Amino acid sequence: MSETSIELEKWWAEYKPVINHFTDPDDGIYHFETYGDEIAYVNSPEVDIHNVWTWCDGDVGTYLVSGYRMVNRIGYFITEIPWTIHGLVIPYDTYEEATV
Repeated sequence: MSETSIELEKWWAEYKPVINHFTDPDDGIYHFETYGDEIAYVNSPEVDIHNVWTWCDGDVGTYLVSGYRMVNRIGYFITEIPWTIHGLVIPYDTYEEATV
């Protein structure tokens, strides 16, 4: 049975996301935007699709999904290590229900 979800810390260590070179390196920004030069770079021949992860918004939080997605996208991450499972989902930031 193949794994379809891993924890964020394991993903970070295993796939090694790269810093967004369009931003100030001191800011430590890893995600790429969905417009302009940044999305052009994500879609360029320089970047292998197997190194692209889509940061998506969902019903109970945000997630990283292996591959390039358009629906509910917040941004993209590019990793040093390519993914081998299409549709691998990593919970990024899950929402907690507010208590009254």
